Amino acid sequence: MINKRADENLPQDLQDTINTFVEQANIVEKYGLDTMPMEYFINLIEKLKEYHNYPLAMELLKILEQDENFRKVTDE
Repeated sequence: MINKRADENLPQDLQDTINTFVEQANIVEKYGLDTMPMEYFINLIEKLKEYHNYPLAMELLKILEQDENFRKVTDE
């Protein structure tokens, strides 16, 4: 289980998107689900792209873009 919240110094909408993603990840783990609805992942990525001036957000996107599964999802 992830017991973290988004940094309070981030814009509120970015905090909300990150926290929603973390909450959904915890639900997936808690109930032993195989997958998370893709909309949560896509919402997180889209919101991170809006905040390209935040180095941490851009670093996360760079890491994700190196993953083959991520590229498959974003190319669809």
